[in-house]
Amino acid sequence: MNTPVSPFRRAAVLAVGSAGDVAPLAAVAARLAERGLQTTLLAPQRYASLAGATDIAFTTIGADDTFADVFDGTDVWTARHGLAASWRYYGAAMRSGYAALRRGWTSDDTVLVSSSFAVAARLAEECDGFVNTTVHLSPSLMFSRVRPPRWPARSIPPGWPQWLQEGLSAAAERWAIDPVIGAQVNPFLAELGRPRRRRLFSQWIHSPRRVAYAFPQWLAPAASDWPAAGIYAGFPRHSGAPRPLSGEVEAFLREGAGPAVVVTAGTAVATRPAWVGRVVAFLLARDARVIVVEKDGAPLAASTSLLRVPFAPFESLLPRVHWVVHHGGIGTAAEALRAGIAQWLVPTSHDQPDNADRLQRLGLAYTLTRDAEPQTLTRAWQWATEGTLRASILNAAQCRVLEDGDGADRIAELAIAAR
Repeated sequence: MNTPVSPFRRAAVLAVGSAGDVAPLAAVAARLAERGLQTTLLAPQRYASLAGATDIAFTTIGADDTFADVFDGTDVWTARHGLAASWRYYGAAMRSGYAALRRGWTSDDTVLVSSSFAVAARLAEECDGFVNTTVHLSPSLMFSRVRPPRWPARSIPPGWPQWLQEGLSAAAERWAIDPVIGAQVNPFLAELGRPRRRRLFSQWIHSPRRVAYAFPQWLAPAASDWPAAGIYAGFPRHSGAPRPLSGEVEAFLREGAGPAVVVTAGTAVATRPAWVGRVVAFLLARDARVIVVEKDGAPLAASTSLLRVPFAPFESLLPRVHWVVHHGGIGTAAEALRAGIAQWLVPTSHDQPDNADRLQRLGLAYTLTRDAEPQTLTRAWQWATEGTLRASILNAAQCRVLEDGDGADRIAELAIAAR
């Protein structure tokens, strides 16, 4: 695509959430900087290093104490409490992020790009005339009544009559979701002299100018009630060259004969879920070589076939292993698809159940419950190690992801072209 002539001199990229939410937006910020815009990433202070090796500036989006309280806790990672816990932080970041935008940027020379719940950008768009592109990293962020996504706590069966699916979705938004998001957004709108909003998740969070889907169409074809301004961009890639693996990881990968498997519940999760220990024990009993990527320093199985690290660059690690067991986060799933490897998914909250459902229906993943028993794990092992059919399915998906190119580059183009 040819880069359009941009009226903007500066760009502000707003991202809230965990590292998996911020890293793709940091990649978009880097692509905007490559196009000559003075670009700043506004995100939780914890992720300032994501801007370190690029030409982008970094400033905190604020509410860092609330961020630590929420994302280092356990409620945010549960199906029951995840929505309310996360919006306690998103609401605080909305206020501090909006104040930061008003202090540092003006609508006449600055374009905005924002993650789904960085709604300070939506306020700046409504109240101050900024041009904004909303970036949705996963399909479940489109709250569709026509084709409801899989939700963490309870989902509407896709085989139910259409009128019933639409009615139940409308009720869920009105009585369960709008009260949570509205408790944060509507009081601030009132302070700004703006009318209160309804259907915040299904309508208001999307920019009316431009919405970028940071995933491919083949993963999630649009329903008829998805945003009219939506455009598929594909999965974003990490900015710059692949980061090298540590010497410890390199040495581990060179040793042993069993399949190498990565296990992670997400590097933002501070306390290890019980399923990690059960899966690791099963894999070690099958003579696999296991790399657990986690923050939690609590004891795990003692074995020379087990390596524990707090971080590893997945763009470099996953192409070197046989499969990955993870929580169903879209960033990890995208890297696994790009590497052409199988996935076991153990989804619990947020977008994870919907991601898992879509990947399993395409034959690209095997979904497990948190309490999966040995018989189920055995079937998952057989699925991951079966012959040429599984390999051909994974290879076809890998080719499609590689052909799609870099979603971050595409989003940067869309943002510059937005009016």
